[in-house]
Amino acid sequence: MTGALAAHHGGSAPWASGPPSGTPCALFDLRGLDQRLRDCAAGAEARDITLAYSIKTNPMPAILRQARAAGFAAEAISGAEVAAAVTAGFRPDQIVLGGVAKSWPTGSIAPGLMASLDDTLDGFAAGVRASRGHRYHCVRLRFPAVGSRLGFDTTTFDQRERLATALLDARADGVPVGLAIHEHNVPIARAEAWLTGIRSMLNGLNHAHPGILGIIECLDLGGGYDAACLDDLLWGDLGKALLEYVQDRVPRCRTLILEPGKSLVQAYGAVIGTVLALHPDDEVCVDASMAELPWPMSRRPVSVWRNRRWTQIGEGTGTIAGRCTAETDILATSVDTAGLVPGDRLMFAEAGAYDWSMRNAFGTATVIETIPGDDAAA
Repeated sequence: MTGALAAHHGGSAPWASGPPSGTPCALFDLRGLDQRLRDCAAGAEARDITLAYSIKTNPMPAILRQARAAGFAAEAISGAEVAAAVTAGFRPDQIVLGGVAKSWPTGSIAPGLMASLDDTLDGFAAGVRASRGHRYHCVRLRFPAVGSRLGFDTTTFDQRERLATALLDARADGVPVGLAIHEHNVPIARAEAWLTGIRSMLNGLNHAHPGILGIIECLDLGGGYDAACLDDLLWGDLGKALLEYVQDRVPRCRTLILEPGKSLVQAYGAVIGTVLALHPDDEVCVDASMAELPWPMSRRPVSVWRNRRWTQIGEGTGTIAGRCTAETDILATSVDTAGLVPGDRLMFAEAGAYDWSMRNAFGTATVIETIPGDDAAA
């Protein structure tokens, strides 16, 4: 086994000794993930950061149980995900709930959560009035210069003043308040810009209402970062700079939350397929498809099983298409398909996150796959 995936897994992965007999097949390295979770939990504890595993990324019950055992909290976007977290052993006060489907499909919002995140001031005010006993009520802010329908826009001075008033009104009623921020894509190359954006939003709010950051008791900085960015937050200079800023500018912040998901699980899943046919124009057709790999990913690593080892396929002009007749069923592009033949087994890596959850009823915390023991899901 070669390439980046080998560095993540070594010999622990269920595909390390060869492909399964039947394809297409989705596999997950639970043993490898368990070590990753425990390492990250230790790093977070050392920096007094709360890690809330993003359930929507991959809601496999075994993963939720592992996250809980490692010391994580949980982040949910629906009533169903809250129920799944509780079933996996999380207490309500270890669960962060956000999004627009908080009571779907259960019809109610569980009381006593760690934090409730709202994208609008009206939703925030309604949540405060409901008095469900959550530890924190937070307004989620829209990240600057990012096209998004989520989060409260703080672009103008007037909007920042309205936000400050809402926070002060809630605090006057004895409700601990916080702010949440989410940027959906933070690769390590953009980590400094991400931190600069956070500082800009918070400083702008404080400029509109001096001293407002002094009432903030919780900061939830969301997820969306890649594995290298998460590592820098837990062990590197990025996390050090973040903590220094929070301690200086948000002095009453008692809980700093990160919501990693993809940065934890993506590298630990793979889909195995078999080459069915060769087509003109460097196209190869396999029995896997967008049904197994529904989450688009540019330059997904693909390996072929040859000589009793996985060897990553290099770059080229070829395309790997799925078994569906849809024109959009393309699993990999710009790969070297010249040496592939029908019957070859291919491994599509980096498939442990949204590829897993999107194969199921998203947001319901259900999965199609079953887990034999603690090894793999097929």
